[in-house]
Amino acid sequence: MRQFIDQTTGEIYYTEEVLRRSDEIVKVFRPVGRSSKFVKIKASQKAKRRLRKLSLAEAGFLLKIAPYASEGTNLLQGDNERGKKGTPLTVKDLARIADCSYQTARKIVKTFIELHIMRRTDLEGRSALAINPLYSLNGKTAEAWLLHLFSQEITEAGEDPNLD
Repeated sequence: MRQFIDQTTGEIYYTEEVLRRSDEIVKVFRPVGRSSKFVKIKASQKAKRRLRKLSLAEAGFLLKIAPYASEGTNLLQGDNERGKKGTPLTVKDLARIADCSYQTARKIVKTFIELHIMRRTDLEGRSALAINPLYSLNGKTAEAWLLHLFSQEITEAGEDPNLD
């Protein structure tokens, strides 16, 4: 592992080799002061076609909010840095995370719901947003509850989100 320092910011970087299939995109997030969190952007054919249709702003938004998906359920929840841990994030919270206006975040979330990239659900009496496991999955497997939430899209895609 090779180390180098960014002369502008003073941040220390390390080079690492990542082996991946040609049809998948992987982004690694390493928040300071916490354990590493890995979020896999799924590579189903249907997801890739839809992801290619997203605007740069929409794709960036998805990439920025994906680390807030809870493991196994893909519910967008706070982590005590942004929102209270375990509490569903609001569109306003997502706008702060993605560094965009509330109106832009609301429009993108609406588009994601129409494209079945996200879905609203109820979590202990509160509205929560979940990311479709065909697009992004935090954790090794998706829980049955999440698979049921997106069962129509998963059936149409003909793919199991839990298989690599």
